[in-house]
Amino acid sequence: MKRRAYLVTAAAATLGGCSALSDSETSDDPDDENETDSSDPSDTIDEEPGSFDQFDDLSMWEVMEGALELDEERAYVGDQSGRMTADESEERVMIKRRFDSPRNLSDEFPALAFATEDDVDPVVQLSDTDGNRLLLQCNVEPGLPFAHHDLGVIDTVGDLDLSAIKHIKISAWASDDRSITVWVDDLQFVSRPETGKVLIQFDGGTETAYTQARSTLSEYDYPATAFVPTDRVGGSGYLDQDQLETLQSDGWTIGSQATTGSGLAGDSESAQRDQIEGAVAWLEDNGFEDGANYFSYPLNRYDETTLGIVEETHDVGFVGGYAGHGSLLNPALAPRTVSPSADEARQLLEWTAQFRTITTLTYSDLSGDSAAAFEGMVSTLTDLESAGDLEVITPDDLASDYIQDA
Repeated sequence: MKRRAYLVTAAAATLGGCSALSDSETSDDPDDENETDSSDPSDTIDEEPGSFDQFDDLSMWEVMEGALELDEERAYVGDQSGRMTADESEERVMIKRRFDSPRNLSDEFPALAFATEDDVDPVVQLSDTDGNRLLLQCNVEPGLPFAHHDLGVIDTVGDLDLSAIKHIKISAWASDDRSITVWVDDLQFVSRPETGKVLIQFDGGTETAYTQARSTLSEYDYPATAFVPTDRVGGSGYLDQDQLETLQSDGWTIGSQATTGSGLAGDSESAQRDQIEGAVAWLEDNGFEDGANYFSYPLNRYDETTLGIVEETHDVGFVGGYAGHGSLLNPALAPRTVSPSADEARQLLEWTAQFRTITTLTYSDLSGDSAAAFEGMVSTLTDLESAGDLEVITPDDLASDYIQDA
């Protein structure tokens, strides 16, 4: 693969509706500055992907801020989990685990099971033997059961050497003088592709996917996905069936955004099944069988019932969050960045190429600034793709090649 110089900036912007870190999170960590490492960076642990820490021995973790306790009442695997807490007087909770010898993560990324009752998005930090860092984050909806979460890149500090990772940190920030609790379990390492992968998606079923995006993407033979609320197909301003068939013949995937495209959280199970399974039936009956395997959570609103039905009826469910992850550990919650600006997309794509991750970029109606942002994204994508640093893939590719066994 051709190597090139990548632009790396501190991610102070908001990506896809998810807040980036505060300055204090990305500032120098005194613990890293003052720490010396006598190990030989070339003497690294090279292990297969899989479960690494099930939080049955918390003595392996150093509490840097806040508190960490065993919780035998709540677990994802085994009989207990780690309960991380910060009270009203603390800014955050942070825990750290050192590897006995530097771990070679050249082909891996971490993923974890989280649960919380609070509005927090946990941050995971990898540090190499020289103190360079990579920061990852995931969106965890409050009040839901434990679930694996795939982590997306949000920032870098220095020129990280993934072949010599010294330790991993997990943290969560409090705000507004309130306490927070985050449960953590089953630290895993998942594989990463040989080349960065990109998925392009359009939500809402609006006709601009056909009238504007199609010509741009066809020029480069890039596939995309249109997620449609099936009840709205053929309505004013929405894609009609002829347009959907043309997009499919161009290599697009026609996926589901339920029947109405309305948020599902809080509806009864029968009502949610009517929307989710009804859209699957429409897609299958109208020649879009492959796309019926893929789901976009309408308005990014879901609950435990929604997740259970999507897991039962679809191969992958896409949700707003932090893009740029390794192979999917939880395909029911495949994270993506929603409506990034051109600059945000450029940074995400460069990180995708640099760290060989999987990034999904999603747009809704392409008008005004969103159309310009989409065109800017395609410009960056073509540069990286033509250099051999990225590949545009379909949901079928993701489902067949990049779902990790738990």
